[in-house]
Amino acid sequence: MQFDSYTYALFLPIVFGLYWMLRRKLVWQNLMLLVASYVFYGWWDWRFLGLIAITTLSTFFNSLAIKDDKSRRSKGWVAANIILNIGILATFKYYDFFAYSFANILKAIGFNPDFVTLNLVLPVGISFYTLQAISYTIDVYRGHVKPTRDIVAFSVYIAFFPQLVAGPIERARNLLPQFLKTKEFDYDNAVVGMRQILWGLVKKLVVADNLAGYVDNLIYHPSVMSGSTIVMAAILFAFQIYTDFSGYSDIAIGSARLLNIKLTINFSYPFFSRSPKELWRRWHISLMTWLREYVYFPLGGSRCSKLRNCFNIMVVFSISGLWHGADWTFVVWGFLNGLTLLPFVFMKKSSPATEHATWRDIPKCLITFLIFALIFISFRSPNISHLNECITAMASLSLFTVPMGLKALIYIVPLVIVEWLGRKQEFPIMKLPMPTVLRWSVYWSLLFLIAFYSAGRDIQYIYFQF
Repeated sequence: MQFDSYTYALFLPIVFGLYWMLRRKLVWQNLMLLVASYVFYGWWDWRFLGLIAITTLSTFFNSLAIKDDKSRRSKGWVAANIILNIGILATFKYYDFFAYSFANILKAIGFNPDFVTLNLVLPVGISFYTLQAISYTIDVYRGHVKPTRDIVAFSVYIAFFPQLVAGPIERARNLLPQFLKTKEFDYDNAVVGMRQILWGLVKKLVVADNLAGYVDNLIYHPSVMSGSTIVMAAILFAFQIYTDFSGYSDIAIGSARLLNIKLTINFSYPFFSRSPKELWRRWHISLMTWLREYVYFPLGGSRCSKLRNCFNIMVVFSISGLWHGADWTFVVWGFLNGLTLLPFVFMKKSSPATEHATWRDIPKCLITFLIFALIFISFRSPNISHLNECITAMASLSLFTVPMGLKALIYIVPLVIVEWLGRKQEFPIMKLPMPTVLRWSVYWSLLFLIAFYSAGRDIQYIYFQF
């Protein structure tokens, strides 16, 4: 089930009504959420519900056997659950990739291997709920959370439908306690949630889906495109994936708000960052926080030599690239982004003068964005050969010609203006301190944009493939 579907438009109000009808009965409320979450996921393919159930049950019972005494037995339970969950993820997502890569290496040295591929369908959201389960196991072992004995609440924590297929990747310390206590309906919070859903739909249906056609046309055959057109495609794709992903995150967070459940912010105006370092504090926040806590810090973080710190950063970003997709282009994307952070290891630590960028910071923001967008070419390229063609085009004199695709700016410029004006809020229309008539005019205008620009479109959410 997709957030931008008529099915979800019917599904969410039904869940909302049932949820608050059961507000005095926590167990039944959680059971209803669990059923709703499994219906939401099973709507895509019911056969993969078994994978979520395996992840849920193995993590739940495993955590009960873990003691925070750092004993060998506890370490064994932690390792067993991590291996199981990574094994499931690796089988469905990475087996064919590594099989092909290993076979190509053997062919390069003169062997002709006969290997078996599985050609499995990648379950939607498996990368998200797997990391969520692993973080719970590690947190129990570290003593950061106590293992719950409420299997229903824990099952909802793993499968909670707003963030099941696209995040944010939640830690148990934030989300699980919210399923262990009764909640009262909060009208003001629900209003904010509806506004956030509306803004998310605008970003997804009006901006991202319309940019998709431009990007596909501009980058499909890079060998016959000018270098400037490839750069334009990179810029448009950066905005496409930002509005697609952050739009979905807004819908997820807004949907949870209707149930008075708070999810982690996943994007914080990343394109108004003044450096790559700041950008990665604002982009896909839940994933980068997860990698920092469960990969970067255990490797030594920054409390080591500068060279080791550089190594740690590159490991984290290479893993980030591979997490996004089973192809070397994603590894290249992660590796290049890691390189942009290495200069900061050797610079004196400094914080931005203000939390949010100002007019004086616009040149820095533009440079940071352009670097980020150009690296996204490797993310968008289907293979290394395609990436090489893009790089070759950008290295030619055609880089200094007028690019194709300038019409697409009609979707980007209004978005940038609205987000710049609202950048001090969690999302631009979070608070609308204006007369009722004017406020409802804004709502209806946004609904009109959604209806007008998304008519007849059915473009799948990009991160479903991850």
